Amino acid sequence: MTKIILDPATNVYYSSFYIQGLIDYYGKSSIEFNNLPYTHFKSRGNNFNCIIIEHKQEFKISIDFDDFPSINDECYEWCDRYGKVNTNWKQTPKNEYPKLISLVPSFGIRVWDLANTSQLAIFNALKSRLDISKARKLLGRYKRQYHLRLPLQFYQKPLKTADTPYIFHMSTLWYSDQWNNNDEGVNLTRANFIRACIKMHLVNFEGGLIPQNKNRSSVNLFSDVIWNREIPITEYIQKTKESWIVFNTPAFWNCHGWKLGEYLALGKAIISTPLSNDLPVPLIHGENIHIINNGSKEEIIQAISLLICNDDYRHKLESGARLYWEKYGSPVESLKLLGI
Repeated sequence: MTKIILDPATNVYYSSFYIQGLIDYYGKSSIEFNNLPYTHFKSRGNNFNCIIIEHKQEFKISIDFDDFPSINDECYEWCDRYGKVNTNWKQTPKNEYPKLISLVPSFGIRVWDLANTSQLAIFNALKSRLDISKARKLLGRYKRQYHLRLPLQFYQKPLKTADTPYIFHMSTLWYSDQWNNNDEGVNLTRANFIRACIKMHLVNFEGGLIPQNKNRSSVNLFSDVIWNREIPITEYIQKTKESWIVFNTPAFWNCHGWKLGEYLALGKAIISTPLSNDLPVPLIHGENIHIINNGSKEEIIQAISLLICNDDYRHKLESGARLYWEKYGSPVESLKLLGI
């Protein structure tokens, strides 16, 4: 029987996607949390580490969900395969990191019911032997993972979208500083998409930008596209399913955001600016994504018009997105890329 040993200190808000993959592939009875194999790590907060034991053979996996392309050398040396969401082959060349595998961006999901989530949170906080502050963070991540995310079965390609052209887009307005100039990057690009949608009379648009921190975000620069109402994840997913088109752009620190993974899983027609980081297999313009050269409002309007007026092309992108996710991006397929 296969045995899977998970790190009880893992950031479950991010690693839940891969835990679901292990459960789907091996069965939940194979999973156990044990702190002992991981006590030697000095830093593993952005990595999901697990040991798969089959026929007395150990296979060690480390999955890095950090925003940066850099590698956690300690985890890399420990594991047999190192999966990374934000792989950038220019910064981490394959010949220097032969164990490195590029992964499709994942997203947080709800894995257990409330009783099991609560039980695991308490037991893993105790098993991890964390101080009070870190234990509270761990418990908070289980709470967020249950209350703010949905089970994987919610992420299915909808049978149909809205009857008339409807676009929904809601995303974060990130703070901008001297190191990460988000106001001229992701914030402006997302705002231009919203402004383009509002300008188009044929489109029924709903959404806006939610400030990540009202005291640090440039709310005054984007006051025309600010959305002040938080919506439940169920409503967010339902409106995304109904949307004819979705919009993607590299997010904080030019990383792959959760939105890209969600859009692929939901089988949406994706308009996207060029990706900054790599994927296991590139997304192909015209097949499973529609790439625009920049985030100008004029180019966005052209792309929206094309997809709204060409049903066949839009449906082709929808099917292509979901097929890509089924082949490379689902929890099980992500783990298969790592050699399970």
